[in-house]
Amino acid sequence: MDDSLITKAEQTKINFLKTQAEKSFYLNEYKENISMALTDEQINSGLVYQDIINEMKKSSTACIKMRRDIPLKNLKPYILEAEKLNVRYTLVDALDLQGNIGLVVVTKEPFDTNDREIVLEDIGDKFEKAGLYREYIKYFGEKLCTRHYNLVAEKLPEYKERFQELTLMDRIFGKECPICRLEKEKNR
Repeated sequence: MDDSLITKAEQTKINFLKTQAEKSFYLNEYKENISMALTDEQINSGLVYQDIINEMKKSSTACIKMRRDIPLKNLKPYILEAEKLNVRYTLVDALDLQGNIGLVVVTKEPFDTNDREIVLEDIGDKFEKAGLYREYIKYFGEKLCTRHYNLVAEKLPEYKERFQELTLMDRIFGKECPICRLEKEKNR
């Protein structure tokens, strides 16, 4: 009988330690309270993840937490959006944190299950999975030829708005599609 009590006590201690480790991984939040997360590499890439902005707009969002050791210039788009939406944000010291999570969106109500992927897929990986070059992300805000613009519109329509289509005037003045230029370089 004493063995079962010791086992229960040990199991309780193990569960407590697992919970504390999980909290230190997710910026001092429990995983069941997090709807989305970004790694510090994703934040430091300079790309703004629209999925995070959209998640912040939901009424179920309580706040966002970000690592304090990430450069402020990379966190600024999320901070500005939080202020605009009146969503509370917190910078968390990284002294006792583990892992590479750099930003979490915390919900008001916990999720029922922890068996879900909360870290967003890297944008470059999305482009590669869709059969497009990873380098597209370097050219957000630029103009693409009709063929490459239509490829983005067809395969990843949510990113179509991040590009513009080259016009006849652009071509007359020597503007070239950066993806066509990339393809030429790769074929050499």
